[in-house]
Amino acid sequence: MSGLNIACGTVLFRKYPLEKALETIRSIGFEWVETQAVGPWCPHVTINETDPIKYADLVKKIGFKGTTAIWMPNGTIISNEKSVESAKLTLEWAHAAGIPVVNTGDGYKSKEMSDEEAFKNYEDRMLRILETCEKTLTYIALEPHGTFSLTCAGLERLVSFTESPWLGINYDACNIRRAYYIENGAEGSKLVQASMMENECDVLKRVVKKVVHTHAKDMKDGKCVALTEGIVDTKGWLAILKQAGYNGAISLETEGEEDFDTTVSIAKKGLSFLHSISW
Repeated sequence: MSGLNIACGTVLFRKYPLEKALETIRSIGFEWVETQAVGPWCPHVTINETDPIKYADLVKKIGFKGTTAIWMPNGTIISNEKSVESAKLTLEWAHAAGIPVVNTGDGYKSKEMSDEEAFKNYEDRMLRILETCEKTLTYIALEPHGTFSLTCAGLERLVSFTESPWLGINYDACNIRRAYYIENGAEGSKLVQASMMENECDVLKRVVKKVVHTHAKDMKDGKCVALTEGIVDTKGWLAILKQAGYNGAISLETEGEEDFDTTVSIAKKGLSFLHSISW
């Protein structure tokens, strides 16, 4: 696969220090990396404490070309009042570190909140976030990672309410395919189940023009496995990206639950597969 930035998320090695994660990912052969600021789930970056310039220097020192994206803390926009300030700080941090994309999620909608109330919360907060995107020239990318974004209709509505070019999608086909995820963050963890499972390729066809970053992840029997060894139609969704002329990053991801050697094996197989795809 040529012409694309093939990355690996430090979340694969979230139980280890940042430098060990970076060194391991680089030793496998990845030239690009993605990181997270989602403590305690993956606390590799702490927005208020980690120096963005020192982070960027460390990435280059280890031999990477750069970082493709960072997942922000408090990325549950619908329910989290801290999400706006958190997004603004992360966008400014990312800009200083030379990172073009900040990933986030719509988050969990409680039963006490109506759909329209939830969408209003999201839209009001996202518009405020986009003001900082325009200043920093940094994308905010919504990952299918919440009550609405795991469905095609919901995801379309979340990214189409504004014409701002800085609101995009971090497409995770696996999240769509399995129709649930674990919401992790400083506020704790909760299992989120979508109303129904939808086809990851059909959904991508509808939103592909808004995709600015992607996660390549596969699962089988509830556990992350190497690409093409699980339930996700990896070749199918990559073909859709290719046909649409996508030229952003493809970042390998797991949920960091596997032991070190298994994770290294998944990463090696993933890199080999992605390199084998013609683009």
